[in-house]
Amino acid sequence: MELEKHVLFRTVIGSHMWRMQHPGSDLDYFVGFAYPTEIFLRGYHPKESFFYASPERDEHYHEIEKIIAQLLKGNLNFVLGVMSPVVEDTSPVHQRLRELLEANPPRNIYHSVRGFAEHNLKIMGDNISEHKLNKILRVLNFGIGVLRDGKYLFEPATGATVELVREKLKELEKAYAQSKNAETVPEEELRDLLFEVRMQYLRKKE
Repeated sequence: MELEKHVLFRTVIGSHMWRMQHPGSDLDYFVGFAYPTEIFLRGYHPKESFFYASPERDEHYHEIEKIIAQLLKGNLNFVLGVMSPVVEDTSPVHQRLRELLEANPPRNIYHSVRGFAEHNLKIMGDNISEHKLNKILRVLNFGIGVLRDGKYLFEPATGATVELVREKLKELEKAYAQSKNAETVPEEELRDLLFEVRMQYLRKKE
């Protein structure tokens, strides 16, 4: 199947999304697509994610049902993919996902943000570079913004140290404890959106 015919949206992720790219940075894309509904009615269960790499760009393709499932879990990577400020292709489905996330910043993103930070601190050990620490710091700042202010802030990070990152982890904990956000994006509204996509794509061929 030609995935490009079924793309719902394409956003830029990675260093360009955070405005932290350098001249040698690759372009990374998050791509949402929808299979023709007929595939499911015929009993097939195709792969939900694909990764394509080239010297110039890396592309992460995800089917709409997987995107919705991961948004309900507060998966950081999927929230970033949908909410990235650098949008190359969009659609009413993508815009609706963004509206739902903007109106309902999920409290459960905390687990994914904290897991990312602690995992990277652990695997890098004492020799972790400032470059890697800046990547952790930008994600922690993003999570704090979602939990504390309900905002999706894609701010570059510089000058990170292990001590600063650990302080930000404490700030993340406090933001989570005090957050008034709903635990997750409303499931019924996301399921309704998925139903609309499936009905729309019912007769769409490859």
